Amino acid sequence: MRRRTVLLLLALTIVFGASLLWPSPDDPVERYPPPRPYKAKVEPRPKIIVPPKEAKGVVPDGWRAFTPPNSYLLPPYDFEPTLAQRLPCVDQWLSRGKPCEMTEKGRIDAVWTWVNGSEPVLEDTREDAVAMVAATLKPMGSWQPPVLGSRQTHFRTHGEMINSMRSVFSSMPSEVVRKYILLTADVAAEDTAELRLGSVPTWMDTNHSTSLQILHHSDVFRVPRSSLPQIEVEGHGLEWRDRNVPSFNSLAIESQLANIPESAPTILYLNDDSFLLKSVSAADFDSPLYGPVFRIQFDLGVNSRAPGSIRMGVDKEGEWPALEYTNWLLDQRFGKRRRRYLHHVAKVLSAPTLREVAAIWADELATTGETRFRGQGPQVNLVFLTTWYTIEKHRESLLYSFIMLRADANADGVFSTAERQVLTMGLAPEIPVALREDGSLHYVELNLHRAGLDPPKETVYEWLSYDGYPLIKTVRTDAGAHCTMDVDACFAPGTARDVFTRVAFEQPECGDCLIAHLISRSGSEGLSAFLPPPGAPRTPSAPKLPLAKRWQDVDFSAGMGREFAVDNIQRYTYVAGSSPMQFLSLRRPWDTTYLPNKTSPVAFLAVNDDLRDLRDIEQSEPPIRKWYADRWGQVRAWWEKRVD
Repeated sequence: MRRRTVLLLLALTIVFGASLLWPSPDDPVERYPPPRPYKAKVEPRPKIIVPPKEAKGVVPDGWRAFTPPNSYLLPPYDFEPTLAQRLPCVDQWLSRGKPCEMTEKGRIDAVWTWVNGSEPVLEDTREDAVAMVAATLKPMGSWQPPVLGSRQTHFRTHGEMINSMRSVFSSMPSEVVRKYILLTADVAAEDTAELRLGSVPTWMDTNHSTSLQILHHSDVFRVPRSSLPQIEVEGHGLEWRDRNVPSFNSLAIESQLANIPESAPTILYLNDDSFLLKSVSAADFDSPLYGPVFRIQFDLGVNSRAPGSIRMGVDKEGEWPALEYTNWLLDQRFGKRRRRYLHHVAKVLSAPTLREVAAIWADELATTGETRFRGQGPQVNLVFLTTWYTIEKHRESLLYSFIMLRADANADGVFSTAERQVLTMGLAPEIPVALREDGSLHYVELNLHRAGLDPPKETVYEWLSYDGYPLIKTVRTDAGAHCTMDVDACFAPGTARDVFTRVAFEQPECGDCLIAHLISRSGSEGLSAFLPPPGAPRTPSAPKLPLAKRWQDVDFSAGMGREFAVDNIQRYTYVAGSSPMQFLSLRRPWDTTYLPNKTSPVAFLAVNDDLRDLRDIEQSEPPIRKWYADRWGQVRAWWEKRVD
């Protein structure tokens, strides 16, 4: 009895003490909001009245009438070369590391996606879409599950868009930017089916059509025929468009970036909260020698999750479910890997590779495009998919060239004794791994200078695709870093294709070490050890490798010749670059004090609005506006309307 009384008194003491230490709900002490919205009691929603949307009359400010496409069906894929493949001396460069002068300088399209969260028509359209989704969710008594992806933080604006564009205008030379492209939402007009109304910033002068392109969701949203019933195919996908446009899901909008018509070979993709703070050059983003520059956070891994499997505790409307599903798709094509996160700043995309990726995973991207809010089923992160597809394809191309096109010298698909000796020459259980000296910025600058190209200003080329595969597992000893492989197991008897698929996909550590070995055999420059000789067998018309979602479905043919091998490797060349970067999540009013000042070295910045409390939002607004004014208040770009 005494023991029970003591325990009761102890429990009461703990509860009373906690009440003193832990503030009540009415306590003014501020705290971070929960990572995801709680289920909330939902009152009956009043009927939404959307303002008039007439396209043939006087179009209201912030909108423009445009003629939508007559079909929303995805056209057939058309292969196109990347900027790196346009290098005139590609064999010389790839085999010996000797550049030649470029006659064609690569130019970049800066692309933004933007949904005006403060526009009344779009706000009401979004709320109507939320209500439609909410109607499909099963309530739990008087509690209605929230519509994931619909929280206001995804759509609130503080004047980011105009300042993001000003930041690129003031940081990138005019000879580098070919076009400024803004992708915005559009809605149906009420007075005609021939026109739609597209959202346009009220401060933007749209008369600069040559260097400024305004696109709307209807201009780029496309669906493959295989994803639609025949009756909708016959209607050219119009019903599909009406169900899914406008979209309020950034992942869905990004999933259609490959459908931007006639874009430059290189795309700098920005959200409205992404900024450039320093002067940059084209080589900060892409070059014909080294390919696109990826900013990868190598200390943050991305696991894989099959569709329908979401990690417990993850924010379902955040980016991680899409990243893990996308990594699972990459696993099916290239073998299982824990790939790495991309820094949360402006991203670089090779437009031809982007369209190649979109053709392979057309159905998955169409499904993503059909989700108008985040968190509604499996969604693909197209930027992550394209970046790592490039990296994995380069690795695959190196191994394919050596095993299928060089080691199998007579292209009969079987290794003779002499060919097997070529395959395993110099291999040992432990293979040294070391970056070449040409990975330094000095050597990069020298090669770019020889090609007549400006060096990067705010980027260090830390890892070149010519250095091998960046995720190679190494062991460090006093003798330096090395990787290990079981030579007998990696190169067990089998056809050329058997050996290739084993080291490339089934036992990836074999392929990683083989690449490191062949790079050392290539000498200080070039990738000569990977390439078949100039006189290697070649089919009369070398076909391109087919598009496939799984490596098991790819016909890795022999006898493609040296020209194909060189072109295939160069197509997927890339750089892992490091720049002064900052990602700032605004969760409390004083987080605005971390915005970089003009003396800061930060060159790439992204600012996420994660404020939830109305008071916090009101307190944060003035310092954010002041920071914009201090940075770009005196900048007036040619696309801005003149104010008298």
